[in-house]
Amino acid sequence: MNASTRIETGMMTSKGQILIPKAIRNAAGLLPGQPYKVSLDSDGRVTVAPLGDGPADIEMRRQAQAKAIDLLAGRFFFGGSTDEVMRELRGNYAP
Repeated sequence: MNASTRIETGMMTSKGQILIPKAIRNAAGLLPGQPYKVSLDSDGRVTVAPLGDGPADIEMRRQAQAKAIDLLAGRFFFGGSTDEVMRELRGNYAP
């Protein structure tokens, strides 16, 4: 590993549950109620990380955003140019 490694130990319950120590959860950015992913590499190492931090997750999010934008594109018309719409929303506001 390139970064320094912090090791803490624990025991798995009879139900197969493990507790990730608070210091490790904090260092990894794991939050209560947040989705996470567990992966196993070819050397048998288990990794737990917040969902959405890896390159594949970022690309999947980018594709979902592009799809949502494509679905909305051209569906709304406010009846004027951007400047006209902003003037209508702001009134005679001058910064």
